[in-house]
Amino acid sequence: MSNVPNKVASPKTREWSLTVMKRMQHIERCLFWRGELQRADLINEFGINPIQAAKDFRAYMEQFPGAMVYRASIRRYVPMSDFKPSLISPTTLDEFVEMQSTSVPVTGWPLPTRNATPSVLQVMVSAVREHQMIEVKYQSMTGERPEWRWLSPHAFASDDERWHVRAYCHTRGAFRDFVLGRILETRGLKGSEVRHEDDLDWHTQVDVLIMPNPNLALDQRKAIATEYQIPHDSLEVMLKVKKSMLFYLMSKFDLANRGNPAAQQLFVTILK
Repeated sequence: MSNVPNKVASPKTREWSLTVMKRMQHIERCLFWRGELQRADLINEFGINPIQAAKDFRAYMEQFPGAMVYRASIRRYVPMSDFKPSLISPTTLDEFVEMQSTSVPVTGWPLPTRNATPSVLQVMVSAVREHQMIEVKYQSMTGERPEWRWLSPHAFASDDERWHVRAYCHTRGAFRDFVLGRILETRGLKGSEVRHEDDLDWHTQVDVLIMPNPNLALDQRKAIATEYQIPHDSLEVMLKVKKSMLFYLMSKFDLANRGNPAAQQLFVTILK
């Protein structure tokens, strides 16, 4: 988890104990990721009582008066329009993926390490949560120079190396994946009429069969099965993968290496 940035290490925040600071950081994670929070978020996460949760909310709002406001209509605290985290420095989605959010869908394999800038990450999360269209300056691998384009993002996905935002590209007229780290700038926000239900590749599950390379010795295959938690009796496992993620799965287990069992320890087969 992120430490307190030096720029906000005020005398007041330095007085907070480590346990209090963790609760204050959790307040910001809820504001950033979910776009709302209530006392139960602190109570359930840290096992504190409602009185302590109320004190934490008051202390946070006194320290950062422009961060959040109470919205009576939904009985939740929500981030103010110019909210920017002061106690956390988000650069990847790693610290948020375990925080359930009905408005920010996430799927992925083991977490990546490549980062996006905090400002890009914040505005993209907000755009997904609020169903907005956003103009981004994106450096693709098919063009020599970055180009501005309008996206309607609706979810995030990890390919085990980096985070992508899944979005409808209004320039290309199709749903595509965009690497967060290649979004150089953002500008312009407006409501989007794109329906995430229309992204068929995102919502379609494909059966994928994974097994140790049959060209390896039996003991070698069993060792690989143990490493990947594949049952020893069958030496294979079937997984369901979003169709939009198949390209990354097949790229990771490069079929070109099938002539070298040591290099291609796993076989991946898409079941039609």
